[in-house]
Amino acid sequence: MVQIALSVMENVYILLSAISAFVLFGVIAPLHKRKKLQLTLSTLSLIMVVIGASYVFTASPFVSTVSLFAIYPFSMFFVILFSIALILINILSYRNAKDYIQFSTMLSFIGLGLFAVSMANSLITILLGIELVTIPTAFAILLNGKNYVEAAVKLFIMAAIGVSMIAFAIVLLFPLDPQLSLSMTISNSSSTATYLSLLSLLLFIAGLSFDASLFPFNLWVPDVYAGAPGYITALLAGVNKKIAFVALFEILFIVMAPFSSTFALLFQGLAIVTMFFGNIAAMIQDNVKRLFAYSSISQAGYIAIGLATATAYGISASIFQIAAHMFMIIGTFAIVMWLEQKNVKTLNDYNGLSARNGFAALSLTVFMLSMIGMPPLMGFVGKFLLFTGAISANLLPLAVLAIINSFISVYYYAKVILAMYSKREREALPADASVNAVVWICLILIVLLGIYPQPLITITSISAASLQLLH
Repeated sequence: MVQIALSVMENVYILLSAISAFVLFGVIAPLHKRKKLQLTLSTLSLIMVVIGASYVFTASPFVSTVSLFAIYPFSMFFVILFSIALILINILSYRNAKDYIQFSTMLSFIGLGLFAVSMANSLITILLGIELVTIPTAFAILLNGKNYVEAAVKLFIMAAIGVSMIAFAIVLLFPLDPQLSLSMTISNSSSTATYLSLLSLLLFIAGLSFDASLFPFNLWVPDVYAGAPGYITALLAGVNKKIAFVALFEILFIVMAPFSSTFALLFQGLAIVTMFFGNIAAMIQDNVKRLFAYSSISQAGYIAIGLATATAYGISASIFQIAAHMFMIIGTFAIVMWLEQKNVKTLNDYNGLSARNGFAALSLTVFMLSMIGMPPLMGFVGKFLLFTGAISANLLPLAVLAIINSFISVYYYAKVILAMYSKREREALPADASVNAVVWICLILIVLLGIYPQPLITITSISAASLQLLH
């Protein structure tokens, strides 16, 4: 037993060292300014993070470090998931970022924030982690020039408001537990304590909803997505949005567990209005990038269904859908980014894409079919788990409305597919190798985990169970 414990701790040290190396390589990148070297170092360090976190996950330990971080299956799953996402974003940005070296530095801070929130054992860690993710992302947009100032400013304002709300929520909980640990005991013994806790709960939900793109806190999200460079849009939709949900899981199901009935009711409403807002707004879009921005908002509504159930099954289903949408949307925005560079932006521009680049048209079609929830793709499995979770939690109306929204989304996805496969002869459009690499990885994962999802379902179930055990 001692040897096993030592082995786990050794791998924890390897994991933390790999994370430190990734951050260090990003910080020193402006010193050597060699793009290929930086891409290699960042990718290798992230691969080491994935390997280390995978081993620690299988050992299922609970390790607390400095009372700020907790290493357990839930945290390790998201460390692995975000590491893979960062590798994909790194590949996309290598040839497409205006200043890849500077962006790499920003990405290292973003990665540190992602890992901090994933492994958080304190409300302070979550606050600092969210700041490390959102603020450097706004600066990363600015690196691309003055044409992107509007998107950067809007993102910065949303981030500032969100972080302020989270900070205020933490202040309200400070008298209940000065250590601000996630495992704090929320007392219901007095009306004052209950009032402060409920107010804090509302502020947490509102603050994190800006990043999670939940209605009505998402009104500037399409502007930011459409106004940012494509590889950063992939980062925003595929990574930043997802870390907000991770923070919501940790706060709601650990800190605010005594108020599960309250936040479950809130998320029923949030899920419904977010799905309808995203899908209806997407129906009237002509710009494809904005269409997928609104589609991404509707997907946040589906993920929120798991929070509305307030059950382990619902948490597991949301975690699965987070992973599914991460790969779907990164692959989608990789193609949209490449086409945008070729001045292919509107639905009319997408006419005949299948003749110009058959692989891009086929891949985008698969991603959209997965978003709709067509079998045998990963998106189908995620929605099936979410809908059955809602039904199991006696939320049949929510499940029915979610299914209706899936049918609504068919309309605007079909418009893109029909445009791509319409007959319109134009010159061929060869894709960049980095775009093809990212699309291939996302495509393979979506198809394989759609056909054979059981391993990931088991992993997400273990992660959800470990989260609830932390309470």
